[in-house]
Amino acid sequence: MRHFLLILIAPMLAVAGNPRTAVPSRSTVYVVSAGHPATVYHASASRRNSWRSETPKAAPATLPFRVQPDDALTRRGFEKFYNMDYDGAIELFREERNARPDDPFVVNHLLAAVLAKELNREGALDATLYMGNRFLQLKVPPVDPNVKREIGQLSQRALQLANQTLAKNPNDVDALFARSVARGLATVYSAVIEKRWMGALKQALGAYHDDVHILKLNPNYSDAKLVVGTYQYIVGSLSWWEKSIAFVAAIHGSKKKGLQLLRQAADGGGEESVDAGTILALFLAREKRYAEAIHIISDSYANFPHNFIFGLARADLLNASGQKDEAIAAYRKLVDLGREGFFPDARVERAAFSLGRALQNKKDYAAAAAAYEEAVNFPHANPAIAAPAALNAGQMYDLLGQRQSAVECYHRAMQIAPNSDSARAASQLLRKPKTVE
Repeated sequence: MRHFLLILIAPMLAVAGNPRTAVPSRSTVYVVSAGHPATVYHASASRRNSWRSETPKAAPATLPFRVQPDDALTRRGFEKFYNMDYDGAIELFREERNARPDDPFVVNHLLAAVLAKELNREGALDATLYMGNRFLQLKVPPVDPNVKREIGQLSQRALQLANQTLAKNPNDVDALFARSVARGLATVYSAVIEKRWMGALKQALGAYHDDVHILKLNPNYSDAKLVVGTYQYIVGSLSWWEKSIAFVAAIHGSKKKGLQLLRQAADGGGEESVDAGTILALFLAREKRYAEAIHIISDSYANFPHNFIFGLARADLLNASGQKDEAIAAYRKLVDLGREGFFPDARVERAAFSLGRALQNKKDYAAAAAAYEEAVNFPHANPAIAAPAALNAGQMYDLLGQRQSAVECYHRAMQIAPNSDSARAASQLLRKPKTVE
């Protein structure tokens, strides 16, 4: 449950060069062999803390990985969380925290759900923002003071609980991992919400070093391989100069080793197998190994069909792999399901915008214009998507010779986001229509 992976990846991929496709990640993705999780190796029984389950149990058929604590309440919370029902997940994780107030894993679950809800509300659960430098220019979103306070309190509590155990036994791998997760979630909040880059970097590197320490103590602790594998791949993709820019010159990397660790984490069957699958798919797409990436994301979407982001990721990968007709069909299906209310609180306008772009690339300008306008008209559409969609719809109408419709769209783009690049482009197109693609 680590939203911070996007943050770890963003600055480094921006230096190394953008991949052709974004794989939007909610913080999660699923085990490659869904429904058949492998054994997860944690601390030995003699070192286990009272807040960890003593006997691992098989995951239920509806949840393709094992959770900690492995009880019905936590499993139900994860199912809602991965289906993007954040309110439902928060309610269940609060109930679990009341029952287990001293379990840092439980506190991290609630923290992740509260943070995910806030990021989704602000439209920040979109990996396309993190594929370059665009996220650096995002305005600091207004956060409800009560939500901000709760995030801070939960973060401090998770760190406190983990550090209390580590004060007694610095080599307790479960406590190290709980601290790593808490640091990772704090990284997301600091970077995306507060824009405190140095604080975010400190927390991210702290999470990395915790996981490195875990793997020295227990090489089979699969969940710890997620962050280490991510760093291995990214750093292995950078030159020495680029590594110094990204503040990771002291970290050695190997793309091959990184992919290997991520695959082990994805196959490990633990809570972090979902993140590992997401990141593995992203890197495989970057290596143009689209078939493998599509397989991973398709399994994820099949396991959690209400997770709009996985559906969109699958469509994006189909598009990037050259399967244009299949991608268009996938985008259309997402838009249709979104119109029916199938995805709770999802930014379905993103699928409509992508559909418009795919149709535009096929020079089906009438259908593209309709898709762009649908993106604009979705209830509570994100202005960062709606304004470019209105601009693009106007250009489609200009290409079709429908100047009045084009002018209306340009005015709408300027109304949606008056000081944006889209508004400035629309202003120019009001003076000189677009006549060629």
